[in-house]
Amino acid sequence: MISKYSVFVKCGSNRELSKLETSSLLERLNPKDFSFQEWKQNLLLKLSENERGRFFKLLEHTGSIVKSGVLEIEENIQREKEWKLELRKLLDKTVRKKYAQTKKQLKVSISIQSNSNEVTTKIHKNTQRILRDLSADSDIPIKILKLKNENFEQTPFQYHKENISRRGFEVTGFVIKSKVFFGITKWVTNPLVDIKQDEGRKVRFFTHGTSIKLARSLVFLSQIQKGGTLLDPFCGTGTILLEGLKQGLNVIGIDKDPKCFRASKENLNQYTLHFPSKNQVKEKWKVFKQDSRHLSTILTNKVEAIVTEPYLGPFLNELPEEYEAESIMSNLEQLYVSVLKTSKEFLKTNSKVVMIVPEYQYSDKLVIKPNIEKIANRSSLVLETESAFFSLTTPISIGRKHNIIGRRLAVFSKS
Repeated sequence: MISKYSVFVKCGSNRELSKLETSSLLERLNPKDFSFQEWKQNLLLKLSENERGRFFKLLEHTGSIVKSGVLEIEENIQREKEWKLELRKLLDKTVRKKYAQTKKQLKVSISIQSNSNEVTTKIHKNTQRILRDLSADSDIPIKILKLKNENFEQTPFQYHKENISRRGFEVTGFVIKSKVFFGITKWVTNPLVDIKQDEGRKVRFFTHGTSIKLARSLVFLSQIQKGGTLLDPFCGTGTILLEGLKQGLNVIGIDKDPKCFRASKENLNQYTLHFPSKNQVKEKWKVFKQDSRHLSTILTNKVEAIVTEPYLGPFLNELPEEYEAESIMSNLEQLYVSVLKTSKEFLKTNSKVVMIVPEYQYSDKLVIKPNIEKIANRSSLVLETESAFFSLTTPISIGRKHNIIGRRLAVFSKS
């Protein structure tokens, strides 16, 4: 039976961030007759064939989603004969198509997820048996990859190290209550690329750098279109700027710290050298050593998005007293309002501000959070409090930078 859901999405360790990115992606698609089901770390989505193709292309620009693929079969788990027959048809079609492209031994990974180890093991063994039978019947060599963990699933690192997307495929199955779903993985995030980029950066500062994956998420959530201009008023070592360049944007970075200013320039210059058309890439970025509260001395044209992880306060080695945390947060709120009010004048209407804000822990269980609503009101921006497609309240927590300062992701818009 054809599945009523056509796409699955596996969320990353921060499920809320993955759902927020998926929602942002769906906003771009504006799907018709949309429905979804949420199960564990997975989202099952109903999309048309045209929407599905565009969906997979946009996934390359996300930072927190782990993998995604098509769902083609939905059957009652008790109807074993029926789902085995449907699974064989799907695998036969996929094996022949892949072998026609490669003419080499196929590498096949099997990912099965359920609430029962017994059920998972049974389906996994049945899938292996079907693949072996297909290999024997068609004379197509198939290597079924062994799992290196107990979750019945290859990690993204293993997936790309084995080059599965080019040399074979991954079959995916979900058992949700009385239903079993089968499909083929189409996209998996590539940690090898991020590791190479991170290790290859000319300058890295632990206290001034945003992670590559988070930077990619922030840029994606801004919904800025290719060719638009992104502003980062606290650019640090330039990670957000680099992700903007990779997504075809023009970028402007500002930081008053001379050390960060030089680091951003060196990292962006290094990125530019990778391209034959160096002059064209060089024209797409600018970095200024300036206090972001005085943008009028730098900017002349408007921008389509502001994306930043700003100064989050002093780096603390021990929990502050409550009054210290309150004082730090009050000063940060004033700084953010001042920068956002100034930046807003250069932000086009209906554009977004995607921003990280801190929260300070001052005891084992108590934290001081910024008044984000007040920041939005004083900056004349609209705070977005819900995702468009899922039950999700924003701002969302994105984990701790260390054990004292936490971080939350807020999205504002200019009406």
